[in-house]
Amino acid sequence: MEKKRIPSRFAVSVAACVAAAASARAAPPLEIQSRHYRVLTDLDEATARDYARRLDAMYDEYARRLSDFGAKKGKKFDVYLFRKRSSYAIFTNNRLPNSAGIFIPGQRALAAYEEGQGRGGLRQTLQHEAFHQFAWETISPNLPIWLDEGLAQVFEEGVWAGESFILGQVPPRRIEDLQSDLRQNRFTPLTDMLSMPRQAYQARMRDAKTGRAQYNQAWAMTQFLIFAEDETGKPRYRERLLAWLADMHAGRDATAAFESNFSGNIAGFETRFKEWVAALKPTPMAVYADRLTKLAELLRLFRRDGLSFESIDDLRDHLARGRFHLTEQRDGETVMHDENALLYLCDLNSVGWTDKQIRFERRRGPLPDIVLSPPNGLTLRIRFHKVGKEIDHELSFEMR
Repeated sequence: MEKKRIPSRFAVSVAACVAAAASARAAPPLEIQSRHYRVLTDLDEATARDYARRLDAMYDEYARRLSDFGAKKGKKFDVYLFRKRSSYAIFTNNRLPNSAGIFIPGQRALAAYEEGQGRGGLRQTLQHEAFHQFAWETISPNLPIWLDEGLAQVFEEGVWAGESFILGQVPPRRIEDLQSDLRQNRFTPLTDMLSMPRQAYQARMRDAKTGRAQYNQAWAMTQFLIFAEDETGKPRYRERLLAWLADMHAGRDATAAFESNFSGNIAGFETRFKEWVAALKPTPMAVYADRLTKLAELLRLFRRDGLSFESIDDLRDHLARGRFHLTEQRDGETVMHDENALLYLCDLNSVGWTDKQIRFERRRGPLPDIVLSPPNGLTLRIRFHKVGKEIDHELSFEMR
């Protein structure tokens, strides 16, 4: 079965030429004021207010996690949200055709669109892009681009649990790509990543495969600095990362400050990083989210073909008879997911969830919600909604 195309989240800050182009175009018709943002959009008001609330929550998370830098109070950031990708392309003069969102430093603004990403995808894009805004003013406008992008991705992967964000998630897709890149020697040497100018980094993003590898490496390097543990289970490098950020905030050269806070032995540091990547495992919540999202995609495609199911057991029986696999368009190529779709109804040990752990819940909508309640952690819920004539879905996490 074919999976809908998900646009690449190659989200980068852009040059003044794009800012100038954007500022010359008419703003979307609806304006919403939140605590930290001015949202200008052509989306409906209820949807736009939901995005605005999430943006405020994410800003508070940035400020809490990076409290040493003191978030500035003053003029709100501008956020341009578009329903269609074509409107976003016009607004940005189509300077970044592979992007799902951008931060425009000269305008203190970000822009993104919903079409193709869905609501869940756009929320992740906003979590990413809003960090660029925050870091630009609060930490430094001169962060190394790999670190700027890496930190933004760490926040992008954060799970919103209704009251706070849970960071540190490691999705299976990242592991697959990273460990494949490691085996095939596609990692950019650490010395090059540490010193790569912003313009050169962005130029490499124009090639889909190179861009994906570079993007994932930036995430992995940052995840390593924040979450890699020492022998006692405590973060090994986190305090040094904060000290490095403080040095850059004070205006010190990024490369010199890196060596003083971490190591001048870059080759040795790179070896430890690659060992960490080789042993990295996906986090349980990220696995559950991945499987439930794929299950939702199957149900969407089945519904398009005229099939629906009264219960999870009915769905399980159908999957067992057909041995379905999802395919996905990635970097212009069709990739088949190896796992049998029955796995999407299983726990981490490949044991099927019981009817008390996974179920359908009826509500107003084109398909019933899928609700998963693992023995430990948050409850995961997939909601379906109509977008024009199509059905889309979004994942949320709920406290129990």
